[in-house]
Formats: sequence, C-alpha cells, structure tokens
Amino acid sequence: MRLFFAGVILFVMFSFALGQMKNESFTQNNIEQELKRLENEWLNSYLRGDKQTFERIVADDFTRTDESGKFATKAEEKELVQAPPASVKVSLTNEDVQVRVYGDTAIVTGRIVSKVQGGLNFQSRFTDTFVKRNGRWQVVARHYSRIPAERTVINLDSKIYDAYIGQYELAPNVVISVTKEGEKLMSQTTGQSKMELLPESEIEFFIKGFTAQFVFVRDETGQVTKLIINQEGQRVTAKKLK
Repeated sequence: MRLFFAGVILFVMFSFALGQMKNESFTQNNIEQELKRLENEWLNSYLRGDKQTFERIVADDFTRTDESGKFATKAEEKELVQAPPASVKVSLTNEDVQVRVYGDTAIVTGRIVSKVQGGLNFQSRFTDTFVKRNGRWQVVARHYSRIPAERTVINLDSKIYDAYIGQYELAPNVVISVTKEGEKLMSQTTGQSKMELLPESEIEFFIKGFTAQFVFVRDETGQVTKLIINQEGQRVTAKKLK
C-alpha cells in the first residue's frame, strides 16, 4: 500500500513538473512571437510614416548606434519615419530574427533587407534590446551595421600598381602607405595592420570586409597625386606625399 501511494505521489509530482515545463515553453514562445511582431511593426512604421506605431514601440530613453559610432536619440530616430514618395518603390523585410529572453529583458538579433527602386539594395544586421515595462515590451536600444555588398575583383596587370606606390597623407601624422608585394597592392594606415587593396577597375580598389572604396586620381600629366576614399556617403582626400 505504501508503495502504491508513493508511486501515486511521484506520478503527481512528475505530471506537475511536466505541466510547468509546458507552460514555461508556451510562455516563452508567446514572448518570442510578440517581439518578432513588434520588430515587423516597427520596421514598417518607417515605410508608412506611422509615427504613432513608432511611439508605441520605441521607449522614450531609446538610443541607436550605427557601425560608424554615430549616436541618435528617439527624437532623432523619429525624424526618419517618413513615407517615401508614391513613385518610389521601397521594401523593408526582417529576416533571420532570433530572440533571447531574460525575464523582463530580451535581446533580438536579425537582418534587414532593404530594396529600393533603381537597384539601391543593401542589408543590415541589428541587435535590439527590449524591456518590459508596465506589462508592455518596448525597444530601448539598437545597434546596427550595414553588411558590405558583394564586390567583384577584376584581373589587372600588376604593372599598373607601380604608379600607385607611395605615401598619402590622410591627416596630420596619419599616412596611408601603399606598397606592392609581388602581384598584390597593399595598404597600411599609420598604427594599423597591412591590408590588400583589391581592384574593381584600373583606378578603384576595395578591402575585403569593408565598405570603403579607394580611388587613385591622376593630374593632367598622368601622375597620381591623391587617393580618394569613399565610405557611407563620406569622401576623404589623401594627398600623395611621395
């Protein structure tokens, strides 16, 4: 009889524990689905110019940081919530979204695929921090980085590199040294590691994994006089020293 009651108690305890696990799993799944839904609503608010949805999802103490270290507040981010002209087709999609929940805090990671009419397409990775306050999830921080687009390396006669060898002044006491090593054109900025410059054209080069484009410029006599660096809409000119 004692064994019978002991068995019943163990069965009840096991059933209770199993039920608790199922409830926790169900709750976790619900939270994940809710946060994914909020991510989609937030992203779509930019396309619709829907500032009301933006206000609901984004916390007042929200901050955003991009790959260049640029910082923005909620008010500054809200200025980006503007529907594009009807004549321009734009789509934004969240992909590879993953959610990790830690009580009333959650970390959401994913990838945004942006497609703009005219072939201006790009992708970004993001990490968002959500906090549950007064029973409602809101995003308090975002960090995102644009994923470098696929670029094509062309075959180029390495003799062309001879004209590019030299030092280019990027800023006072900051120099880009361009050298040739075998068939490769190399670049090294003061205090940094040496990296290979890969040709996209006879004058345009890039470094694998970076968005910057390096353009060698000649004067009217054909001599290379400067190096222009284009990155994220910014343009920096480095004068050739020697």
